[in-house]
Amino acid sequence: MKINGWLFVDKPEGISSRKVVDLISNSLSIKKVGHAGTLDPMASGLLAIAIGEATKSIAVIQQLKKRYEFSVKWGEKTSTDDKLGSIISTTRVRPSNKNIHKNIKKFTGEIKQIPPKFSAIKVNGKRAYMLARNNEDFLLNARTVFVESFKINKYINEDQCSFECVCSKGTYIRALGRDLSEVMNCFGH
Repeated sequence: MKINGWLFVDKPEGISSRKVVDLISNSLSIKKVGHAGTLDPMASGLLAIAIGEATKSIAVIQQLKKRYEFSVKWGEKTSTDDKLGSIISTTRVRPSNKNIHKNIKKFTGEIKQIPPKFSAIKVNGKRAYMLARNNEDFLLNARTVFVESFKINKYINEDQCSFECVCSKGTYIRALGRDLSEVMNCFGH
């Protein structure tokens, strides 16, 4: 039996997007399975999976906008720009709600963004996260991404704030939180 179409998986934390694809491929004994955008292993959310002939339309689906809900913890910079990394710097500086509102505007529209070093981007044929794990020195170039909207959902407390973002493919939410914290002279992940 041939299976073609889209499957939308509510991916839990702790599993990579690639692992979800492999589980579906193995379960259905189908070789043509792919996803339309990576979610970090520590992220949960809807993962669009193409099966069979539907894989031909992945490029079209990837052009659609994406919406994310996420939280930023202030005062700590991590090696991976998320909670899985080692804390490499701390500060007592915390942004006020007013300061966040003022600076968040700098991150809408077309912006330049440097992806996290722990990402799947290839550098001279090798994944950046592999180079980072091996403590190799390398640079990632800034990329142009489009952020349609970026707003505060809730100012939880002085240490944490939740956000919502609608953006283009290629936007790293970890980098968005990192960069917002840097313009406010505090660390964040």
